[in-house]
Amino acid sequence: MSGLEISRGAGTAVAAACLAVTVAALAPQAEAAGAPNLSVSMSGASVGPVKIASVGCGQTAVATVKMADGTPVSRGYVEFTSHLPNMGGNVVGTVPVSDGTASILWIPGVEGQHTVSAFYFDDSSDTRPAVGQTTIDAVNLNGMCV
Repeated sequence: MSGLEISRGAGTAVAAACLAVTVAALAPQAEAAGAPNLSVSMSGASVGPVKIASVGCGQTAVATVKMADGTPVSRGYVEFTSHLPNMGGNVVGTVPVSDGTASILWIPGVEGQHTVSAFYFDDSSDTRPAVGQTTIDAVNLNGMCV
């Protein structure tokens, strides 16, 4: 063997060792970030099992945020949005999470099937973002809330 071949072998071994150390150092950080489960529901006077709301009448959008083990998330924020199919949407608002829930008043402005989405985020590196959504049909009852 020549000295050059030994250098190549040693160089490869050193490179492999550096890569292994780098991967090992990053692995705990990647595993520490957990992805919560997020579900979205609606409540209000006219929301029932068929998810119907009256145009112009307030409903409450509720995001439930829990870790995989069922522990409620106690920090971070949820941004709620609403949109109709094939149309742009709007931000309903951003609210803090408290004891695994975040809620906000939502008032449908037009008839149609609305998708209400929730996006959970936190400034810490130990919890990853999560999203969820629900659909609700808004009907026009000429200002009558039921």
